[in-house]
Amino acid sequence: MHKAFSHFFCRISALFFVLVTAVSCQTDEDASPKTIPDVVQEDPQFSILRAAITYAGVSDNLKGGNLTLFAPDNTAFQASGFLDEAAVTSVPKEQLRSILLYHVLSAGVNSTEIPAGQSQVETASRGVLYVNNSSNGTIFVNGARVTRADVQTANGIIHVIDKVLTPSAGTTLQAIETNPNLTFLTAAIRRIESVNPTITATLSSTSASSQPVTVLAPDDNAFRASRTYNTLASIQAANPQALASVLLYHVLPGATMSYQFQPGSVNTLLTNSRVVVNVSGSLITVKGNGNTIPATIRRADQVTNNGILHVIDQVLIP
Repeated sequence: MHKAFSHFFCRISALFFVLVTAVSCQTDEDASPKTIPDVVQEDPQFSILRAAITYAGVSDNLKGGNLTLFAPDNTAFQASGFLDEAAVTSVPKEQLRSILLYHVLSAGVNSTEIPAGQSQVETASRGVLYVNNSSNGTIFVNGARVTRADVQTANGIIHVIDKVLTPSAGTTLQAIETNPNLTFLTAAIRRIESVNPTITATLSSTSASSQPVTVLAPDDNAFRASRTYNTLASIQAANPQALASVLLYHVLPGATMSYQFQPGSVNTLLTNSRVVVNVSGSLITVKGNGNTIPATIRRADQVTNNGILHVIDQVLIP
């Protein structure tokens, strides 16, 4: 073989070996499993979520273990008031961290593993989510709909949702007591707890054996407009048994989000007493037997660790 040609062949062979090695390494690198943060990093629909994860410093929390992330996409963040990546920095870091970890389960759960009906599950932040696998196959997490399920990653599963979830706020009783617009309701609960401690226990229990409840909570203006309980003094002077019956009439068994309400009558915790629900688009009303006009749900879907709170604009009369 000619010496110059032989030298050229050796150079070409060496270059080919380098190229093959580089391509092989690149292929191996591309083939390596991607973690949940890797998938969020690479998907443009998660640019706001990515910024939130970085700002709150939870990337490492999403790398280990076997996890499930209910991931709000950009549209979900924008619907919640976060219009771009910079907007998430307006939230205090610890608060944003709590919000993000509320979207995480400490186990990988495929959509096929979610049982039919509604389940109560604990999040990585020790909050509670109400996961509903509806009869038509649509999965809801609290009030958010799963729009894309079962994105597999190296350390778990991503389910894309259409809303940013608000962390559960302690027990239902705590949610009532800390709401500045529910002071009359708080006073009424305290008034009757000595003669009917069951109500306080029901609203504060997080025992695994206890069932969640839905509270239709009249705000302070609703009490002021009522005939019988229109001042705090009148609540303190009220007959405890009669007041207990009124309060039980505002509590429904089970955790019912606003999207789950259907027109018709619904059982309450007051024995043999029901309220009538009507749904017209996003407007939900509830009528008591003694009310001339129905009450309207003014603030829906406050999730607690043992139920759901809906604020209404009338006191319901059995």
